[in-house]
Amino acid sequence: MLIPPFCPHPECEYHTQPPEHRRWYYINGSYETLAHGSVTRFKCLGCGGGFSEQTFRLDYYVKRKLDYQVIFDHLTNCGGVRKTARIMEVSHQAIINRLGRLARQAIALQADVLQDYVPCEDLVTDGFESFVSDQYQPNNIHILAGKRSQFFITFDYAHLRRKGKMTELQKDERERRERHYIRKRISISQSFLQIVDLVEQYAQKRRFTCLYSDEKLEYQRLVMGSDVLQSLKSEGRFEHVRISSHFARTIDNPLFSVNYLDRQFRKDNANHVRETVRFSQNVNNCLERMAVYQLYQNYFKPFRIGQPFLQDFSHAEWAGVPRGKIARGLRGIFTMRKFYTHVKLNWSQLMVWARMTGTLDKFDGMYWPKYIWM
Repeated sequence: MLIPPFCPHPECEYHTQPPEHRRWYYINGSYETLAHGSVTRFKCLGCGGGFSEQTFRLDYYVKRKLDYQVIFDHLTNCGGVRKTARIMEVSHQAIINRLGRLARQAIALQADVLQDYVPCEDLVTDGFESFVSDQYQPNNIHILAGKRSQFFITFDYAHLRRKGKMTELQKDERERRERHYIRKRISISQSFLQIVDLVEQYAQKRRFTCLYSDEKLEYQRLVMGSDVLQSLKSEGRFEHVRISSHFARTIDNPLFSVNYLDRQFRKDNANHVRETVRFSQNVNNCLERMAVYQLYQNYFKPFRIGQPFLQDFSHAEWAGVPRGKIARGLRGIFTMRKFYTHVKLNWSQLMVWARMTGTLDKFDGMYWPKYIWM
């Protein structure tokens, strides 16, 4: 039987700080399920609210148990959603549902790590281009990473306008879609502003910070428009270095970290393989999959493979995150549900957690399962 760690009702006094030396709940019977067998019920002595063992499980509300570790391994090793569904003999919607659950686990762990994280290295940022649904909906996923460790710190999403050579019919179709977008376009500047906000927080905590990026004018304009960064620059504590995108993408390139992550995204994520037929149909699903890959990249993948010393470290450890903290965060990552009320998310993380980014030219609605706000 699972011992409840706290009361799951947010309004209860025992939700954040349950008593350590006395019982704050009592067993209130049980019920039988086909998927999970006998499930124990509890009742809180503080608020009187009821809950069960399943409230704390990652499988909360599901009617069929699936192995999250297997799903995680498939999706982070270039397995498509439908292929994973065929292997596990379930519908693709079941895999998408579990993908969302894994994404919130990943976001909660990353948010917890970033709470007291201060980079011990310079930072690198760039945009990763892909598309969702079709070629009329390209996007740019901004990423921020550690220059030395390739620690994947955060990401944010922007819609792009289709570019390149097009026929007249294709141009007309692009114009038609842009006139009928259901949701407002998220621009490069809007998205990169979230990266700048995080860089400001880190730069204020360090003696000196250098941010490397390519020569996009939007990047330069937003960095120069940041009062915090410009003040730190005048004090000699911040510098923005712009690197030409034409430089060879080798380890000697200051942008190596983001170039490396670009390669990993293309290699390990089926929905981003070039000229793929396994692209994402929904922006939120795309971002959830990126959050799951962030979990793999930072905490599961060895820093360097084939080098005996370096392969014992993860990218997060190489970035200075204590091994003990990582171990505690990974404990129960595939079994015990992370609660929204117990994590502190930045705006980019909240957008993914709550599935708040709509797919252009498609009314996919705002479906928020009740449990994501608990």
